[in-house]
Amino acid sequence: MYTNTPLLLVIFFLVSPGLSTSHEDERHDHILCRNCGAELTENTKENFVNVTSPHSESSHWLSVLGHSHLMVQTLRNPADIAFDLVTVKRTGCSGVGEWYSDHSWFPGYSWKICVCPRCKAHLGWIFEPIENTKPSQYIASSKGFYGLILEKLISEDFSDSLLIGLPKRQRY
Repeated sequence: MYTNTPLLLVIFFLVSPGLSTSHEDERHDHILCRNCGAELTENTKENFVNVTSPHSESSHWLSVLGHSHLMVQTLRNPADIAFDLVTVKRTGCSGVGEWYSDHSWFPGYSWKICVCPRCKAHLGWIFEPIENTKPSQYIASSKGFYGLILEKLISEDFSDSLLIGLPKRQRY
């Protein structure tokens, strides 16, 4: 007797998402905007930079965003608002407004507010060497970096873990 079962299994494995054994298809963790879920940057150890501010109230190595030792600094602005910051090389947040060099947490750097590209929530600041700033510049150069407010961020892996275990809605 003839059966199509082996052929169906082969087709199933070829077209089923998530069953690939290719390393090219591995999913990487990202940092998301906690407000809207927009993907901001890759969550790799290489993307985080340890730029210490002489104005930080404290600096800690914490287990956050899926990393066991990530430097988090507490910085306070002139309005007496404290922020816990992580510093990264790259992010999708967009700089808005003008560059300011007054009250910079990082001497020698100008700063500009950085917002989520989707929901426009304030996520942190771009820091750029003073001599490199251009009025129309809205991303950091290779010499600049971003200070992101920790409470405004969530890792994609953690976000996914909140959704995966939810039971299906019961029908009455």
